[in-house]
Amino acid sequence: MEQQILLQAKIAFFLGNFNKVLEIWQQNDYDDDYYYFLVSRALIAARELKPKTIRLTKKPSSKLLEITDIVSRFMGPLIEQQKSETTIDEDRKQIEDVLKKLKDIIPQQNQKIIQIICAYMSVNSCEAQYALQLEMPKDAFQQELLYLQFMIYLRGRRFDLAESTLLDLRRFDDEDILTYLAQIYLNLYNGQPEQAYKSIQETKDRFGDSSKLMNLMITCLIHQNKFEEAFELGQKVKTLIIDNEQFSDRQEIEICLSNLIVLSELLNKQQQKEEYIQVLEQINKSCHFLKRYQEKVKKIEQLS
Repeated sequence: MEQQILLQAKIAFFLGNFNKVLEIWQQNDYDDDYYYFLVSRALIAARELKPKTIRLTKKPSSKLLEITDIVSRFMGPLIEQQKSETTIDEDRKQIEDVLKKLKDIIPQQNQKIIQIICAYMSVNSCEAQYALQLEMPKDAFQQELLYLQFMIYLRGRRFDLAESTLLDLRRFDDEDILTYLAQIYLNLYNGQPEQAYKSIQETKDRFGDSSKLMNLMITCLIHQNKFEEAFELGQKVKTLIIDNEQFSDRQEIEICLSNLIVLSELLNKQQQKEEYIQVLEQINKSCHFLKRYQEKVKKIEQLS
C-alpha cells in the first residue's frame, strides 16, 4: 500500500499533475524521503502559483518542512536560472559552490537530495561529471538520477550515451513513468516526431493524460508542420491549465503559451498572439522564451 502511494505520487508529479500529488499527500500518511521530495516540489509550486482549485488542509510534518526548505532555498532558484548563458567553467564553479554549501547544511539522512539538486544543475549546463559523483543505492532517488543523466546526455547530443542510459532505466523498471518519458524525448531529439507521438499515446494509455503529454504532442505536431492541429490542441491545454485553473507545473504553462505564440505567428493570428504574450508576461516576465522572442522582435524592428 505504501509503495502504491509513492508510485501514484511519482506518476502524477512527472506528468505535471501537481494537484494530484497534493491530493495524494493530504489523503495519506506515508513517511519516506523521496515521497516528501516529490510533495515538497508540488508545495513550492502551489505557494508560487496559488491555484484556487487547491485547498491545503493538512499540516506538513517536520521532516517534510525540512526537505521543502532545502528544495526551496536551493533547487527553486536553480530552476529559475536554468537558461542563463554561462560557460562550462562557470557552470562547474556554480555546481561546486552549491555542492559545498549543501554538504554543510543538509543533514546526513538527506544527503541524497544533494545529488538530485546538482543533477538538475548539470542537466541545464550539460555538465554530467558533477551530477553523479556519489554511489547511490538502487532506490527512487537513483532512478530519478538516471533519468537526469539521460537528459544530460540528450541535451549534449550524446545519443549513444543517452540510449545506453535508457537501457539502464529499462533494466531498473521498464514500466516506470520515467522510462516512458525518456523514450519520448529520445524520439523527439532523434528527429522522429511520428514515433514520439506514438510513444506519447502509449504513455497516455498507461498512465492517463496530462498537460505535459499534451504539450509534447504539440511539439510533435509542430515538427510535422501540422500547425492548425497543434494550435487547436494548444488552446485546449490553455483552457485546461489556465482558464480552468487546473494546477500544473509552471513550466508546462510557459511551454503551452510559448507554443501558442509561435503558432499564432505562423498562422497569422496577430490578436491572439498579443493576448498570449500578455498572459505569459503576467505569469513570468523573465521567461527565457519571452526574452528570446522580444530580442528577435527588436532586431527585426531595427532592420526594418
